[in-house]
Amino acid sequence: MTIEEKDFLSFITIKQNLAKQSIRHCMIRFRVLKKWFGEEELTKENVEKFFLEYKDMGRKSSSLNTYYFVFRHLIEYCKDRGLPADFLNGFKSFKKTKSDIIIFTTEEIEKILNTPLEYGKFRGKDSSFLDFRYRTLTMFLAYTGCRYGEAASLQVKRLDLSAGKAIFIETKTNENRTVYFTEPLKSRLRTLIEGCNPNDYVFRNTLEKQVHVQDYSDDLKCRAKAAGVTKRVFPHNFRHSYITHLLEAGVPITEVASLVGHKDIQTTYSTYMHLADKTLQRAAMRHPSVRKNVAPIETMKAIKEMMDNMHLDEDPRFKLSILQEDNKLKIELLTIYNNNN
Repeated sequence: MTIEEKDFLSFITIKQNLAKQSIRHCMIRFRVLKKWFGEEELTKENVEKFFLEYKDMGRKSSSLNTYYFVFRHLIEYCKDRGLPADFLNGFKSFKKTKSDIIIFTTEEIEKILNTPLEYGKFRGKDSSFLDFRYRTLTMFLAYTGCRYGEAASLQVKRLDLSAGKAIFIETKTNENRTVYFTEPLKSRLRTLIEGCNPNDYVFRNTLEKQVHVQDYSDDLKCRAKAAGVTKRVFPHNFRHSYITHLLEAGVPITEVASLVGHKDIQTTYSTYMHLADKTLQRAAMRHPSVRKNVAPIETMKAIKEMMDNMHLDEDPRFKLSILQEDNKLKIELLTIYNNNN
């Protein structure tokens, strides 16, 4: 394959205008293709051989599709440079099988956040500060539901701590999005960016550079294991959990989609609504023709469940008492004020 790496990089950066993360992934796979093809030409026969070999190696459809993605950009490159571009004719992307979505409970998330790890020295220097940095990154993922790449590329100048929000400009949909947060995340972020420049990354590794996803993933797995969490652990689990918990708490799906940056609400619905059975059941019970036939006790249970999902009993600013017995539901909610409020 005679395509020069620098020229292809220039093309996808300028003419294709890919996001930084997409460029990185694209170039990693381009180098694999460059090595595999060697002096061979980009032809339909050779592309088929490549996919057959990688499929025989046990690569899943999701992995094969990452190379299909690169070939698609290679087609545009060849067209632009006046080179033969019919090497992908007749090919289709590989059918994806949906993997199980792992959801953390709120208790599991708190266990992970409250579990410290010890770090040795890095290049002769103490690296114990990584525990605070990685735990803050984990809290940010869990409390905002953002994608890992959005958090990793977040710059200090995109944080507004006084308003408790962050703005992502490098998103999957190429549209700016705002996420919101409160204490204790505010205080941790304030400590994290102290002395930083506006263009610095918020979350940094020992070299003060962007945290690579593999490094963070390895750290997260160690932390989860130490916390006693036995589920499969990936950074994206926090996003899955955030969305599912919002839906189960009764937040309208349109608002959830906007919060997490789903351009098409169908993405939110098809991916997550089946995980929130209670949400669908409650919605069905609101229909006028159905509601009048729902037993009053079931309505009372739904109200109690809604209050339970808000976890106000864990918030020291409130005093909550819920008493349910037979046909009686008594809810007493008091706000506890202090001098700091």
